[in-house]
Amino acid sequence: MPFQPLQDSDPDKPRLADLGLLVIRLLAAATFAYYQLVDQFHFAVEYLWDGADWNLVSQLAERGLPYADIVASASVGLQIATLLGVVLGIFTRINALLFTLMMGFVLFSAIDLSSSLNPQGLALYLTVFLGLACGGAGRLSLDHLLAGRRARKRAV
Repeated sequence: MPFQPLQDSDPDKPRLADLGLLVIRLLAAATFAYYQLVDQFHFAVEYLWDGADWNLVSQLAERGLPYADIVASASVGLQIATLLGVVLGIFTRINALLFTLMMGFVLFSAIDLSSSLNPQGLALYLTVFLGLACGGAGRLSLDHLLAGRRARKRAV
């Protein structure tokens, strides 16, 4: 007897796996934002407005990156944007891939974002966001909602 997969009764109905993807997206982004990104954002604001020293700029300059202050500021802004995109579920695969690439650069160039971020933590973030980049956000996301609207418009 050949293998016959079970038919899904309602393919547009969110399942428990979609709820799990939502929880993973929210917890991973919130954890990174709370423990690493908030401090870097405050350092960026102090650097840009008050001219205070920012460790990230000096670390990037030591590695020979041109315009280290612009790169550091842009990276913090890009981290905020990609995490917000992952939380909302809009362009999740692209946002998760960009975040994975940024964290890969931080891991392999040994940049110290904070004292609480060790290589094991970075490897966890890489794994979670690479999984989101490969698998997507699930049905509880803006990606799925917008794709459904686009499909309904095409059907009409």
